[in-house]
Amino acid sequence: MEGLYRLFYVLAWMGLPLGIGLQLFWHPPRGGEWGFYLLFAFLFGLALLQGPRRAPRFLAHALGAYLLFELWRGRDFPWAVGFWSPSLYLLLAFAYPLPLALALGLLWAALLSAFALWAAGGPTWPWGHFASSQPVLLALTLLLARFRELYGQVRFWRERALTCPLTGLPNRRALEMALEREAARVERGGPPFALVLLDLDGFKRVNDEGGHREGDRYLRRVARALVSGVRRGDLVARWGGDEFAVLLPGTGEKEAVEVAERLGRRLQEEGVSASLGVAVYAGDLEDLFLRADQALYRAKALGKGRVVLAPPQGRR
Repeated sequence: MEGLYRLFYVLAWMGLPLGIGLQLFWHPPRGGEWGFYLLFAFLFGLALLQGPRRAPRFLAHALGAYLLFELWRGRDFPWAVGFWSPSLYLLLAFAYPLPLALALGLLWAALLSAFALWAAGGPTWPWGHFASSQPVLLALTLLLARFRELYGQVRFWRERALTCPLTGLPNRRALEMALEREAARVERGGPPFALVLLDLDGFKRVNDEGGHREGDRYLRRVARALVSGVRRGDLVARWGGDEFAVLLPGTGEKEAVEVAERLGRRLQEEGVSASLGVAVYAGDLEDLFLRADQALYRAKALGKGRVVLAPPQGRR
């Protein structure tokens, strides 16, 4: 997806010289007008050098000045500037906070409208349409920017609410939501799924000897090892404290045990010992947690550093 956004960025920059090139081809400048084009080329190039984050702020005002110049030069074809004016408002919306973008947008809309009417000598048919369209284009652009901002805020808080800040893994609530989705799939006739609960052996000693900072590094290392050891589609979550959980969609008992054993070996490569309890969903999420938890404690009782599969529902 990142490559697609880079392509969009390149296309956006290619559009500007293409539009100016068409303008020069159909309406060649006369005399000293060439100097203005060289000046705008310099300003646009300067904006490009600022990088994706800062470029809109530099480019917006250079583009506004260029549009004013084209209105003055092209009194007989106002629609050419009308095509490009939304780009000015979009750049302002990306470059500034909403209140400032609104103020600057109103300023540029007023300048473009007033200059267009002045150049035409009054509210003639094409220029009147041009002037009246500017506040509408500005309003639509800022509404789009506001929706984008709200979406970003919702996404930010949703991710914070469902992510463990220490490890970056989904948290307990996120895992519960994922388990509910998997249970609903099973009820619709989908394949079973398994849950692995994992507890680190000797984590208290790590905290006692190295302090909480070392304990945090230890947990982050465990999280990376678990993520690298699961299959595509599996979900690793921070359950709490030194406990982790792994959701294995579409997985029966035998394969779930194999995945858990592989995770145990992956952790051993990092110098980490863990006990793992495995249970397969059998129609009740509470029972799934209970059986996985009991299997985990049985693994610890048997000597730690091992995997124990919970018996089917109804058998203890």
